[in-house]
Amino acid sequence: MGPEGVMVDGTGGVDEKIRSTLAAVPCAVQDALWLTPDQRIRLVAVASLITGAARLLAQDPGAAITTGELSRIWDLLDHAIA
Repeated sequence: MGPEGVMVDGTGGVDEKIRSTLAAVPCAVQDALWLTPDQRIRLVAVASLITGAARLLAQDPGAAITTGELSRIWDLLDHAIA
């Protein structure tokens, strides 16, 4: 929200450096040969889910919470890291 109480586009609290790092994960993971294929897939999934959650919160935080979209992302994240 802006100072006038008007919704403004944001980043969900994720700065440019972190967004850039998360965006590079799918490219960097393919060169991480010490990781198993399962670990690589999970790492890409986690980076994608975190980026998606931040985007969701930046676009419409109220709806993300009340409609359960955010909790579904957290459920997927729990599954990806378990």
